[in-house]
Amino acid sequence: MSGAALRLSGLACLRGGRLLFTGVDLVLAAGGSALLHGANGIGKSSLLRQCAGLLPIYAGTIDRQGSVAQIGRAHV
Repeated sequence: MSGAALRLSGLACLRGGRLLFTGVDLVLAAGGSALLHGANGIGKSSLLRQCAGLLPIYAGTIDRQGSVAQIGRAHV
């Protein structure tokens, strides 16, 4: 992975028969960060779940170096 801790290549997500996103490419080095923003229902949480290995990938690849975890959010 040449120094990348997380690499997404052509990632796509299909949930409930609906294609949420396609063609997502991202390279993050260890300690790097990315900001996800957008309207409700466009796949932000699904993308994070795919990165953590909690949701199957519809298309594309995810390469991880090291461990990845996701902490749930509490609704108050």
